[in-house]
Amino acid sequence: MAVVQVILACVGFLVCCASLSVGTRVRLEADQLLAREMLDWKVIGQAKPHEQHQLVFALRQSNIEHLEKKLMAVSTPGNPEYGRFLRAEQVNDLVRPRKESLRAVERWLTSADVSASKSCRYTAAQEFLHCDVSVAEASRLLEVRFERYQKGALTVLRAAEHYTVPAEAAEHVDFVGGAHRLPVEHGGIKMPKKTSQQNGGGGPPKQMPMKPSILREYYEVRDEVGAGMASRNIQGVSQFAQQYYSVSDLGKFMSEFNGNVTSLANVSKQIGENPGPSTEEASMDIQYLMSLGSNIPTWSYYTTGDLDCYLSWIMTVANMSTIPNVFSVSYGNCEVEFSQTYLQRMNVEFAKVGVRGTTLLFASGDSGGGCNGTQDCPTFPASSPYVTSVGATSIGEPGNMNQSAPEVSIWFSGGGFSRSFPRPSYQDAVVEKFLRTAERLPSADYFNRSNRAFPDVAAIGADFNLVSGGDVLTMWGTSCSVPTFAGIISLVNDRLVNEHSATPLGFLNPLLYQEGGIGATALTDILAGYTAGCNMQPAFYAQRGWDPTTGFGSPRFPALLAAALKAKGIH
Repeated sequence: MAVVQVILACVGFLVCCASLSVGTRVRLEADQLLAREMLDWKVIGQAKPHEQHQLVFALRQSNIEHLEKKLMAVSTPGNPEYGRFLRAEQVNDLVRPRKESLRAVERWLTSADVSASKSCRYTAAQEFLHCDVSVAEASRLLEVRFERYQKGALTVLRAAEHYTVPAEAAEHVDFVGGAHRLPVEHGGIKMPKKTSQQNGGGGPPKQMPMKPSILREYYEVRDEVGAGMASRNIQGVSQFAQQYYSVSDLGKFMSEFNGNVTSLANVSKQIGENPGPSTEEASMDIQYLMSLGSNIPTWSYYTTGDLDCYLSWIMTVANMSTIPNVFSVSYGNCEVEFSQTYLQRMNVEFAKVGVRGTTLLFASGDSGGGCNGTQDCPTFPASSPYVTSVGATSIGEPGNMNQSAPEVSIWFSGGGFSRSFPRPSYQDAVVEKFLRTAERLPSADYFNRSNRAFPDVAAIGADFNLVSGGDVLTMWGTSCSVPTFAGIISLVNDRLVNEHSATPLGFLNPLLYQEGGIGATALTDILAGYTAGCNMQPAFYAQRGWDPTTGFGSPRFPALLAAALKAKGIH
């Protein structure tokens, strides 16, 4: 799981979401952390006026309440609209900003000598306006100074202070991308390199490493595969932060660890560049998504550039008429790194993907409940109520795996309660039951018990073999769990779409949390283990039923397929 840790000892950031007026201009995102407040990022000089920079204006969209109601309708079994997903054009028409908003933003750009017709381009629904400008133009537009920030090999331009926009434009813009927020960096939990035999070269002691053949047996997938390139089913994986996969590594992994299961030799479509060399995170994501979701066409999205990764990726997805039925995303940041305006807008963007029939699966994080002073630090996007969050388990103790042992929660698996999103109604019954019956809870000030709780589900996330740079490595983390779970959901979709000409599962949470839904009937409940909080002390414990360590538990393919067929009315 790629996670940027933020420990704010002097938590002096503004928590209000309201814009602050500054004369005839308005300060947007007053609660956004600045680049200089982020750990380990340092200023290496002021940006030069002629340097090129990217700005994205997130125009305020229409009919958001209707969009959210539509998402729940098409995602809830028993609703007359269940499975009647919207096409991209329908979503675009629904949320398209008002013409007044377009005019207001374009007037603002023109007043600062930026021509929207020459240097800017809209997305299909005109909800984002992406502009390539000079630093001088960006400074003039936002009345802010830009500096160059560096961390390791990454160098970006960001605003030195909070930016402002003209008052007449402020009501039409949610935020401006490219002023704040830094690229996410790969974190993950890696073990030392091993030989292919797992016991040579002075590596760790011999143990049972995780590999696709074990996962397929454990989760009752066995020899199930997709329909191949003739399929109408697609799965997708998103990569950020200079994380790349290698075709040769994928081939070696499949030959060594995927057994005789039919699989495709490479991704079917690459969106964005993949120049390499290969890295652990991307290798893990591709190899396990394509081995568990075997023989299913896979699209790989790589997002580069100067913007934050989530914004770049979601703009790409929003602009495509066809997108995968499942996305596996192994990245996340602590919620406090983002302004409330940004979080709420991204929440809407996830709803727009879900209403098209796509399942968004995000890793729940590798920092447990997190710690920000004496409070938790929930992981976003996993904490969004419009995505499905995947936690991590182990069979037996990590480092001493036992295939016959039951799964337990791992301390690093992200889980808890959002600080930003109210609890969705679909969660009320199970979360209230957890809060009533939990024998041990952290102190009341550590978490917000009224908000969105996560994760929703889990899968094994310890001691995974992968191949990167030609070497066999081992990794732990929810980066292992999410492609595993995603591949199994892709197999269910493959049966629905190709065998029964039905629609895919789409946004999973209403089906998960519905009484008698797949959360209670098609997953293995995890009963032991915990998620760590501050000072590595246990925060939340696994228990019978849903809990904020592993959600409803881990997948069982036959039961998931049976539940999906029942939900779709297929007998």
